[in-house]
Amino acid sequence: MIGPGLNNLDFSLLKEIPFRHEGGRLQLRFEFFNLLNIPHFDIPGDTFGTPALSEVQSANKYGTRAPRQIQLGLKYVF
Repeated sequence: MIGPGLNNLDFSLLKEIPFRHEGGRLQLRFEFFNLLNIPHFDIPGDTFGTPALSEVQSANKYGTRAPRQIQLGLKYVF
């Protein structure tokens, strides 16, 4: 059975700030997963003889098909 397609857009912004005296740099990251927040539905029911045959019962909320997630990271590199 072929399920609905998967459309996903991930986006990252990165800014590095160098420190002259210490020789290191500070890295600031903004990461967006599933930026457009497109719902991804599970495959339709495939059990013959049940009322759920060919119905989509839920949206997939785990793994690579998660709803929009925003992550902020701060790292010091020396």
